[in-house]
Parts: sequence; structure tokens; C-alpha cells
Amino acid sequence: MPEIQPDHFGKQYPNRDNPAEFNYVLAPSSFFALSAGVFAALSSVSAKLAVDQHTESVAQALGLIFPGFDGRLLGLVTRASMVAAIGASNFFMWLLFTKALRYGQSTARVMMLQTVANFATTAACGVYMFGDVLAIRWWMGASLIAVGLALLNTEKSEF
Repeated sequence: MPEIQPDHFGKQYPNRDNPAEFNYVLAPSSFFALSAGVFAALSSVSAKLAVDQHTESVAQALGLIFPGFDGRLLGLVTRASMVAAIGASNFFMWLLFTKALRYGQSTARVMMLQTVANFATTAACGVYMFGDVLAIRWWMGASLIAVGLALLNTEKSEF
């Protein structure tokens, strides 16, 4: 049996070689997968903010807070910070996704949880931040993807 490597925080989370000694409310692999999905969605939100007109309104609000700065400079700083947020979100998404794969029992389960979290966060940000209206076609498509991922995650049965 291979030796279990502790993570950076000095704790040993359960994985396929180190089963849990007690029940978790949310398994570490599930937590990491859901977090990775949220960061993936935040990356796309940051990308939209980097090129959308909403960035100009953020720059104008910053201009009210910092009246001595040029509005164009604040707009450029806001856009640059959104581009940096894209990189940071992608970094954390991949970090958490690989941790979820490391501690998870199934790649399909990790993919399912990450995709569901990504869709839910993207939908919530679209509705509440950008005023998007989600049509029934979007809900049907998201439901079909979720059902397909759930089918991939089910146990194989003998026929």
C-alpha cells in the first residue's frame, strides 16, 4: 500500500487509499469540485466584465470614490483587474479541480459536481449581475446535461 502524502496544511483527507474514519457532511472531493465549478464561472464573469459596458459603470463609481483620478485611467485599471481576475480564477479552478480528482473516488463524479456548480453559478451571476433572462431552452439544456452527467456517474449494472 502506498504511503499517504499529507497536503499542504498537514492534514490527511480521505481518498481511495485512506478511507474516512467518520462521516463528513460534504466529502473533501465534493467540496473541491464544487469550488472549482464556482471559480470556473467567476472566470467567465470576469471576462464579461473585462469587455462589457458594466466595467465603465464600475470605473465611474470608482471615480466618485477617488475624484482626483482620470476616468480613463480608472477604466483601464478596472479592465486590467478583471483580466487579472480571469487568470486568478482559472488558477484556483485548476488547483481545486486537481485536488478534487486526487481525493475523489470517481472522475465522473468530480466532473458532474464541477459542471453543475459552474452552470448554477453562471446562471445566478447572469441573472443577478447582468439582468439576463434564462429561457426555457436554457433550463432544458442544463437539465439534459445534468441528467447525462448523473447517468455517467451511476453504477454499472449486470444485464
